[in-house]
Amino acid sequence: MATLQTQSNAASDVFPGGQTTFKVQFETFLNSGVPCGASGVTIGIAASGAADSGSGTPVSTTSAGVTALGTGLYEYVWTVPTATAAGSYLVVWSGTRDSDSVSVIYTQAVNVAAVAETVPLPGCYASVAQYRAWSGDQVTPASRVTIALQRATEQMDVALVAAVYRVDADGMPLDAALANVLVRATSAQAQYIIAVNDDANVKREYASTSVAGVSASRAAHMQALALPPIAPQALAILRVAGVLPAAPLVNW
Repeated sequence: MATLQTQSNAASDVFPGGQTTFKVQFETFLNSGVPCGASGVTIGIAASGAADSGSGTPVSTTSAGVTALGTGLYEYVWTVPTATAAGSYLVVWSGTRDSDSVSVIYTQAVNVAAVAETVPLPGCYASVAQYRAWSGDQVTPASRVTIALQRATEQMDVALVAAVYRVDADGMPLDAALANVLVRATSAQAQYIIAVNDDANVKREYASTSVAGVSASRAAHMQALALPPIAPQALAILRVAGVLPAAPLVNW
């Protein structure tokens, strides 16, 4: 009969298309700290069955690719297929201890993270992919867009103070139509932030600026604002959808 044991030296999160390494140390008994040789060592990776589980069996039970590093110490490098669904997976090692010919199973866990561009970060109303789809901007680096979306989300929150709508535990809108409105408005605001290139709102303290021989003057009403301005396109999206607290529709 196989004995089930757990080791915590599992790999950290990995993205689809990425690579991660698993290691297992066979011992004379759980947590003995005494290495024990093993034979017939295999590994398998499958959906964990948890609420946040992925799907399917990315790696069927196999010995191919399992490498012995020392006495009872084995390693497996997993190249995650790009089609692997995000979620948690159970890593199962099995083998027979040389010391007593007992079959043992070690379990670990790995989380395949969603591709960053396709899912909004916590506290963001839009993802990088949603921004690109709305704006058509395929040039600005994802790292720059991510920061702009974070700033834009904060500025949307200012615009929506006193607006009434249902949210989940993370403050994200529960209504699908409203979620779409915020994706578009946040994308418009992020595009504006990227174009202005003044995340810290320092340039607004000056009536005119000159960089590399290019001079620009700022309209008086845009100087030294107490709050960052909302982009005209973002404001139009919010206004038409009736999301602003001053608009007729404030209950979603």
